[in-house]
Amino acid sequence: MPSLYHAADLYVSGTHSDGSSVSLMQALACGLPVLVSDIPGNREWITPGEAGWLFQDGNSDELAEGILTAARQRNNLAEIGKSARMLAERRADWTKNFPRLFEAYRIAVEQERHEQ
Repeated sequence: MPSLYHAADLYVSGTHSDGSSVSLMQALACGLPVLVSDIPGNREWITPGEAGWLFQDGNSDELAEGILTAARQRNNLAEIGKSARMLAERRADWTKNFPRLFEAYRIAVEQERHEQ
């Protein structure tokens, strides 16, 4: 997959519902600027103008305008891609997040045991 992401100029996703999208994380990790629908799972990751842009969910005019915005900023896409990569390194590092996730599961199981 990295070779496909690296061949692209922009990652675009118009999903209507998603948690933290694996493909979004992959695109960010590959240093690819993103244009994604403004839904909670994406909003959690993307601040417009930093690692990419958001467009109103279901609004094809905003999607088209987002693509045009990225095209107009073609000379800045590499810099935006660097911000995307830094975001992924900071927030989506499995080696850092797995122990925290494991601890959250351990606490949840422990609480469930005490409630029974």
